[in-house]
Amino acid sequence: MGNTKKIFAIAVPIIIQQFSIHIQIWVDRAMLGQINPEFFSAIGNSLVPYNAVTFIIFGICSGTTILVAQSIGAKDYALSRRYAECSFIGNSIFPVIAFLYFFFCSSWMFKVMGVQQPILEYASNYIRIISFSLFILGIASTCGSILQGIGFTKMIMVAGIISNVLNILLDWILIYGKFGFPRMEIEGAALATIISNSAAIPFLFIYILKRKKIPFRVKLGNIIKFDFNLYKNVFKIGLPSGAEFAFWSVGNLFIVSFLNRIDILATGIYTLVFSLKSLSVLLYLGFGKAAMTLAAQKTGGNEHDQAVSIGFKCLNYSLIICVAVTIIFCIFPKGILGMFTSEVSFISFASPFLIFSAFIMFPQAVNIVTGHGIRGMGDTKWMFYSQIFGTVLVPSLSYVLIFIFNLGLWGVFITYFADEFVRGIINLLRFWKGREVFLLKPFKIKV
Repeated sequence: MGNTKKIFAIAVPIIIQQFSIHIQIWVDRAMLGQINPEFFSAIGNSLVPYNAVTFIIFGICSGTTILVAQSIGAKDYALSRRYAECSFIGNSIFPVIAFLYFFFCSSWMFKVMGVQQPILEYASNYIRIISFSLFILGIASTCGSILQGIGFTKMIMVAGIISNVLNILLDWILIYGKFGFPRMEIEGAALATIISNSAAIPFLFIYILKRKKIPFRVKLGNIIKFDFNLYKNVFKIGLPSGAEFAFWSVGNLFIVSFLNRIDILATGIYTLVFSLKSLSVLLYLGFGKAAMTLAAQKTGGNEHDQAVSIGFKCLNYSLIICVAVTIIFCIFPKGILGMFTSEVSFISFASPFLIFSAFIMFPQAVNIVTGHGIRGMGDTKWMFYSQIFGTVLVPSLSYVLIFIFNLGLWGVFITYFADEFVRGIINLLRFWKGREVFLLKPFKIKV
């Protein structure tokens, strides 16, 4: 199979799965937004810390993807299997700790973020319920990481579609109180998410245990035994990615706290616009994941030039997606926003931000795709260091633009463009020069 076919075989199922997730989020917000526009801000405030935790979990699980892929590239399938087996329990430790924090400390956390009543109550109730998903997120993420490392992403897509279709159905039933169920509104949306996410896990887990076409078969007994010494290698390479997302989230928390000081709906506008912008991210993220998997496999096989070539192919496809989404955003901003709320003033105020956000996508695509390629080559620390720079830049520059230059919400969007532009150039050069000047070597460990 040629490199282009391999890229699309990995990327397309992930794109479809990520797109289905985004549709589910849109449906959540559309249903709740028609009931009460304040739910936008409640969900927006809730998803900032919750997504921060999930991104950290995904970052840690990337250690599983990278080591499984590099071992497969080196034709060491036994080692790939052992990395997969030890990851199930290891990758579930942090999610359980995060659940305890969200369940018992959510009100305090939102007060620190500057959230006011009644949004404080809405957000606290929502995140307490949705945090139960963290109990199974470690297992689900590990299954996805293993399959991505192998290069088999179709089952991830199937499980994601099943989960999100079920979520939309349960949203309608539980938010509005259909078929005799009580009308639960925002709490119903959270409960629907828990049930639907839990339903998809057996499909992925059984597939990994029973499927004969994958290069190795995971054994349940070895999962239960949990090889901690081997998992330390997974954690060692995954931790910088997890820390990277943690630092990104810190910067984002500062942004949300600033916005809560501007206007009660500013956070809602910001999160809705960035949710729509992230549509393109979810589309080209599939190519970023393909870049990481194939770069890791090529690095494991000592084919460094091929790893870089594949990364740039993935970047080209991602930029094409950015062009298409930008055209749509520029032509139909009010129509797109109108799907989520009927408030004319909200739509008019948010439309220019949606158009501007389209132009943030281009440097962000460069940043994300080349960053995934760098991770696949085994250098997860580099991306962590670049994110430290971003975490310093985003709160400081946004504060100056918002409160000193009185740019308000525009200060946030300008800050994000500057951050993505600078780090995109840095990571592009790092990835490109890696084959000549900064040769990235496979992550070496002792087994």
